[in-house]
Amino acid sequence: MKKVMWIILIILIVVIESLFVVISYKGKNTNTTIPNNYIMVFKGEDGVTVHSTYIYKVKKKKKTTYKYINTITTYFGKDSAQTEEKITKKGKIKKLKKALEIAKKNKAYSYVKYEDKHIYSISEYKEKFQ
Repeated sequence: MKKVMWIILIILIVVIESLFVVISYKGKNTNTTIPNNYIMVFKGEDGVTVHSTYIYKVKKKKKTTYKYINTITTYFGKDSAQTEEKITKKGKIKKLKKALEIAKKNKAYSYVKYEDKHIYSISEYKEKFQ
């Protein structure tokens, strides 16, 4: 009788621990890809890091909103050829004018690469698009 109780207890512990592992894994954000269909990306560089804010257009029926992804890219290695880009924040904005403020908070405030692949300084961007 004691052996059966011990076996049941061990099986119960293994099942409970397995559930904790599965639940904690599902809770993490595993989507770390940055889609290429952005309409613009703000960039800012300081030393060995590059701050980026990607802006995407989201169209639902007749309503247009925007979403953004803030990232930081770190160079490492002796020749700085190896990089790692990590997502630091994701969010939504209603108006495109808010994108500049989001980029500034993310330190991505040096230049803007627009969807037509043209690169604008921040002052050129303000004149042309705001």
